[in-house]
Amino acid sequence: MAILKEIEKENGVILNYHRITSLNKITNQNNTIEINSYINENQREKEMKYQNLQRKSANEEELTQEEQTQLEKGINVLVEAEYIQIPYDENMTIENAYEYLKTTNKYSQAKDI
Repeated sequence: MAILKEIEKENGVILNYHRITSLNKITNQNNTIEINSYINENQREKEMKYQNLQRKSANEEELTQEEQTQLEKGINVLVEAEYIQIPYDENMTIENAYEYLKTTNKYSQAKDI
């Protein structure tokens, strides 16, 4: 799950693809929503492929030469992380967190994908 909305940073970089990376509930204190933003969905897919290679390597599965080269090379994906703290809600889910984001000025009118 993710949302699409064009957001231009002060440096001119435009981020379009936003996903919740984590939802942390601190009992009776607050909920923290971590959002990672990418230039586009392709950049997120590039990151996922790399993360899959990392998992494969960590599980000591055999990597092809191409996979090993990619793992050693790394990736160049622009990701901006943002943390939003909101009042504690023990019933908060990832789906609820996306709906909450769309009520904020920054992510208003974002589209679900």
